[in-house]
Amino acid sequence: MRRPARPSLTALLLTLAAAGCSFTPSAPPRVAFDLGPAPAAATAGGGPLAWRIADVTAPPWLNSDAMVYRLSYLQAQQPAHYRDSHWRAPPPALLAQRLRQQLAPLPGCAGRHAALLSVHLDEFEQRFTSPTHSEVLLQVQATLWPEGSGTPLQQRWQLARPAAPDAPGGARALAQAVDDWLLQLQAWLADGACRSSR
Repeated sequence: MRRPARPSLTALLLTLAAAGCSFTPSAPPRVAFDLGPAPAAATAGGGPLAWRIADVTAPPWLNSDAMVYRLSYLQAQQPAHYRDSHWRAPPPALLAQRLRQQLAPLPGCAGRHAALLSVHLDEFEQRFTSPTHSEVLLQVQATLWPEGSGTPLQQRWQLARPAAPDAPGGARALAQAVDDWLLQLQAWLADGACRSSR
């Protein structure tokens, strides 16, 4: 009676290696965030848009999909980013999309001409004051260029909002900061567009 052949050492090692691979934990999937559904856009009476959106610019470090945070209680001069969470698009693109969704035509302002709106995003990050407390910071500057000749109007905003100390909390708080800013921008544009047409 023949004994069954023993597996070769090479085959045995390959089998063990394959089994070992099956027990290796896989890297967690990266989670993508955006600003969520836009609030109901403000409605206005008939009439053309009082402005056109030119662009949304930002410094180089904000032109990526990284979710930036800063441990202010340890090293305020060292920004970092979440390893397993990111934005669906760079923050300037998210902000431009929200602008297109939310800015509404203006009633009144007879005889106005369309003005050109440009926005520069300076800060868009989450800051930790302790391991369990954080806030987000949104800093933007808008410039309204009257059609034809005229002096451009500029305004700067800085909004801070409390945030849960994690990536989802930072995303929610930044979305809220953006929507709060858009209400202030809308009011500023209403006044600026009328003034630029005089």
